[in-house]
Amino acid sequence: MADFGQAKKRIYTALIAMGVLSVASLVVLLTPLTGSSSSRLAELQQLDTTLRDKTREVVPLRGIDKKIVEARGEINDFYANRFPAEQSSIPEALGKIAGTHSVKMDLAKYERKTDPKAETRSEGRDNTAAALAVGLRPVQVEAAFSGSYPNMMRFINDLERSKTFFIVNSVSLGESQGGDVKLQLKLETYVKAGA
Repeated sequence: MADFGQAKKRIYTALIAMGVLSVASLVVLLTPLTGSSSSRLAELQQLDTTLRDKTREVVPLRGIDKKIVEARGEINDFYANRFPAEQSSIPEALGKIAGTHSVKMDLAKYERKTDPKAETRSEGRDNTAAALAVGLRPVQVEAAFSGSYPNMMRFINDLERSKTFFIVNSVSLGESQGGDVKLQLKLETYVKAGA
């Protein structure tokens, strides 16, 4: 009988422990410790929104390694194709574009910059040091052109789109005889350092 009494005592102890545990579970479930179901749902929605936002931020970075290799190739192509190896290619390119639009080149002056500290533009940009770092030498061009106004506009548009890289820094229009206009351009271009 001693075993039965001890077993009975153990069963009562286990039942009391389970009752206390059940009451504690109910208290935790029904009190604000865990929050109401609506607050838990709101928190879940907030976390879901945060997850979607973070996923959207990461999407552009997918395949970045391939994009970097592709960009390097495009940069190399740009330098190989848009910058002449010889300075004599600059007047040739200007003359070709001018001739296409029946614009006459009256005067042109070319000045090659080599001092990396020299200021390249009146706007105060310093492109020379950057150009030298990638193996390019800047060339300043001051040129005068004459022709009809519509042809001048087409000439400037083609100049900015030409295969040879030109930066148009200033344009001055003046009237000439016979309805033609005179155009003063200040341009910047670059030649490869070995030129």
